[in-house]
Amino acid sequence: MDSTNNIDCIDSGTENCPCYLAATGDCLICSRLQGKEYCDCPWKGVCIYNEFIQNNKKVNNPRKDFTARIITKKKYLDDLYVITLDVGRGFALRCAIPGSYVFLQPPDREDYYHTPISVMQADTENGFITLLIKTFSAKTKAICSQEEKLLVRGVYRGGIFGLSKITGRFSRILPDSKVLIFTKGVGFAPAINFLDWAGSNTQSELIIDPDKICNQVIWDYIQPSTADKITLKSLQECLDSPLQETIINGGYTAVVALSSDYYIEEIKKIVMSLPNPPAFIHSNNANICCGEGICGACSCVDPNGTIHKRCKCL
Repeated sequence: MDSTNNIDCIDSGTENCPCYLAATGDCLICSRLQGKEYCDCPWKGVCIYNEFIQNNKKVNNPRKDFTARIITKKKYLDDLYVITLDVGRGFALRCAIPGSYVFLQPPDREDYYHTPISVMQADTENGFITLLIKTFSAKTKAICSQEEKLLVRGVYRGGIFGLSKITGRFSRILPDSKVLIFTKGVGFAPAINFLDWAGSNTQSELIIDPDKICNQVIWDYIQPSTADKITLKSLQECLDSPLQETIINGGYTAVVALSSDYYIEEIKKIVMSLPNPPAFIHSNNANICCGEGICGACSCVDPNGTIHKRCKCL
């Protein structure tokens, strides 16, 4: 794969493909839409180039802001809120997939107040989504100050890297998966979404570091059926323990780290040191910028010189 190509795009083959990158000659998958005269793309679905040409070179179903009513807002700590929004059943259904996030913005603020927030729960029956928000600075403070409505844009799917290692058709988690999840802080939100999506068909265990959130929010959003799979424990304590033995003896097929980059890297070192390492999956931290790959701020170059737009990659 040459440097103009990329790993799989999170939006390829979805209702949002072809996207803005097709129109600018920067498609992550299609070699024709990268300016080549021939096709050497790895995509096995409906031809992205053909879709783009037949649609008169227009972007398919671009994500747009819409107004969502605030159903509930609960303050847990001085800087921790849970907000539930009415987004409609179809939108909520798309938010149920792990790694989903949306951009939020107060209706009376400028566009640069858009803020990416991970989906914690999706109520597909009522059309609600629930979000855990920590107020770090002006954007999140402005969002949490609202009482009636927020602007929403989405759904975006790149909040977790590596999910394709344990998912199959329709993004369902493979039935023989056994997953160990580590989470800290607002990483609790995508962890809950993961557990809800996995359901009872997947063996999932969750280790939660309650630092930076609180026990009440944890137990408010843990389903009773999964409570016995939850352990509250410092992630540093996990690193100081014989974690290799825990992973090997547990027979896990995947280890998921939804935390800061420091803990992601430390857990990854342990996982990769194992004789037969399970799949390693982790949160996409500080690489969600525009969400569309058009600003390029999320770009990184791997040791082979391949450019990856991390907000769009699987």
